Amino acid sequence: MNVNDYLERQYETPPCWQLVADVYASELQQTVTDYRTINSSIRAIASAFRIALHKSPAGFAQIAAPGDFCIVLMGKSQSMGLHHCGVFYEGRVLHGLADGNRYEELSVISDAYPLIEYWAKTP
Repeated sequence: MNVNDYLERQYETPPCWQLVADVYASELQQTVTDYRTINSSIRAIASAFRIALHKSPAGFAQIAAPGDFCIVLMGKSQSMGLHHCGVFYEGRVLHGLADGNRYEELSVISDAYPLIEYWAKTP
């Protein structure tokens, strides 16, 4: 995967999920469950992630340790829930924010987002 290609792209709101969907379609020829929110609040996004992955009929399961192309769900606190996501690749997390995309070490991610879960498609 050429990470620089994704760093240069722009995504609609929410950019993090749009980036994940783009990576899955382009690199793995797989789709991730689309989701809709009534607004872009953190609670609405966290709820949508639960539906898209936790209750997904598309075969996602939580895994204990990250592996390439797993989805990383992130949250800043228990009260906010898991409200941000990215894709793990070669020890870093590729994720989209409103001001651009980033490819950061997992240690940097865990400092900003103490709540982290890893999700992968099961065979």
